[in-house]
Amino acid sequence: MSESGKNDKPKDLPTKSPTAAAEAREQAQSYDSLFSPTLLTFDDGSVISIPPHPSLRMLDDDALEAWDALQFEAETYDRHPDEDVSEQNVYDANGNLVTTLPPTTRKGDLIGPPYRKGGVPISPPWEVRTAQAALGEKEYERLRNGKFDGQRGGARHVWKVWNKQGFELAERRAADPKSNGGSVDLAPVSETDRAGSAPLPPTTDS
Repeated sequence: MSESGKNDKPKDLPTKSPTAAAEAREQAQSYDSLFSPTLLTFDDGSVISIPPHPSLRMLDDDALEAWDALQFEAETYDRHPDEDVSEQNVYDANGNLVTTLPPTTRKGDLIGPPYRKGGVPISPPWEVRTAQAALGEKEYERLRNGKFDGQRGGARHVWKVWNKQGFELAERRAADPKSNGGSVDLAPVSETDRAGSAPLPPTTDS
């Protein structure tokens, strides 16, 4: 290295945004806010903390264990018949055959909602059980005993928070070129079922 080059400092690429560092910090803060608990205020002024949707796996240890148990149970819920997928050829952009995928069987989707087991709808409904797992028994009971605008608290207040977070997360991922475009998975779908598909954000408040 030349004598003059010893003190040379790395130079930013000409394509780098002059505000890249600030943009990165803002993006990180935005994601942090989405993954942070949301506080809901009861009519009496007390508050309850709503964690992010369990699929993000940012729960208290006990709540995470309850969520995993619920996901495991969902594997026994009724499904539509399995679907046979025939052999498929995969081609590159020039139309050349790259590989041939062998025939396979895709596991049938869960029937619902309402989700059911042995033909009988699960009780309480999936939405309630998900909220119970995320909040824990004591906090969910406190939610049910509280009121918002004169109405008894329930799972719908929790899902309203999660639905909003789902939309916001989907919007941020869509705007981020480094993202895979996925979203929060809100249905009782196993990791095996998710493979190869990007779950959609919720379309309505529960």
